[in-house]
Amino acid sequence: MKQNIAAFIIFIASVLTTNAQLAFRYDNTLYKAVYLNEAFRLMDSSSNYLLLDVRSPGEYADTSKHTALNIGRIKGAVNIDIDAIPAHLEELKKYTDQPVFIYCSHSQRSRRVSKLLAEKGFQKVYNINGGMSVVNESDDKTFLYKSKVHITNTNYKNVASADAIKLIKETPGLVIIDIRTEREFASKDSLQQNNIGHLKNAINIPQDVFEAKFDSYKISNDKPVLLYDLQGHNSMDVVDILRAKGFTKIYNLFEGLSYLISDHKLSSTQRSQLFANAPAYNLLDPKGCIDLLTMHPNTVIIDARPADEFSNQSKTTYLNLGYIKGAVNISSLADLEKLTAQKDKSTRFLVYGSNSDLGSKVSRELTKKGFQQVNYLSQGLYRFVWSTANIEDCKAGKEFLTNHDGLY
Repeated sequence: MKQNIAAFIIFIASVLTTNAQLAFRYDNTLYKAVYLNEAFRLMDSSSNYLLLDVRSPGEYADTSKHTALNIGRIKGAVNIDIDAIPAHLEELKKYTDQPVFIYCSHSQRSRRVSKLLAEKGFQKVYNINGGMSVVNESDDKTFLYKSKVHITNTNYKNVASADAIKLIKETPGLVIIDIRTEREFASKDSLQQNNIGHLKNAINIPQDVFEAKFDSYKISNDKPVLLYDLQGHNSMDVVDILRAKGFTKIYNLFEGLSYLISDHKLSSTQRSQLFANAPAYNLLDPKGCIDLLTMHPNTVIIDARPADEFSNQSKTTYLNLGYIKGAVNISSLADLEKLTAQKDKSTRFLVYGSNSDLGSKVSRELTKKGFQQVNYLSQGLYRFVWSTANIEDCKAGKEFLTNHDGLY
């Protein structure tokens, strides 16, 4: 499974960084960047427009070999792969003076196409912020058009936080299956960032032995099943095994346990009801991080990335993201001693990192030292920056970023 995750991460990195980093610098200059609800209100008020899906044909049809990218499409969208756009410019010219709304999976490819069309003379180009990932993260209350426009061809249903919680609470006989390794399920993995507990009442059937061991659990195929892994990269890969056994009511936890346990909308009561063996520190999503910094401006901020990333000198260019204002950069646990020596145990901390395990190790070490207010931005600085540009509730987060002008 870890090999599959690594391959998926490499694929996503190539998708997001080809020809550009986080290409937000052209938002609202060359083209208009709009959030989901605004985009569909504009389409409702337009008599003639083009809705353009620039993902691969496989993603559009939910048949991509990268199953985590099979997340549906928007009703009425025309699919032209980003690489094929130049060859289709002539036929697209009839929309030069008409609104053109563009989306992809995470709103990086769509921004590149938005820039291209704007430079080719298209007058009303709209990038739909967040793309299909935000569509899937949203419920009907946050994305008012979801049930009307979201189309999927998968043989399972993705559910994100609000819908997943409702499913868990209201579905009689629901079987919850965690496909991570035994060590991850027990929070004893060698990587601390993988040790975030599990959903209560979940059965652990690791992906690499799923087919061989599933029958031993004697689960009736008329039962509804909720699958999950850590970050939503692999859990849908076992769907075909369940389908072959006659299961028809299959749900997948979109973006995995790490997304759900970090959701800012969860109350402390809900967390205790939903999760077992969770870390002693608090896991935050970007909106939770923004709320924390807004309400508690004296929070001690720890940047646990390598020094070259903190100073925007990384050779891996998409990791040069600036940093959160006021952050102190540490490169090892030893650096914590000096930072915390004179701090009261009630001191509030925010810790974030990037691709390494240091951020979660720092968070754990702070709790071991007795600090009671330790918060960890579990999805990393990349996700924080991305969210400030793509999620309407997170746009205020831009005020907390520094040393990033011109990077994206």
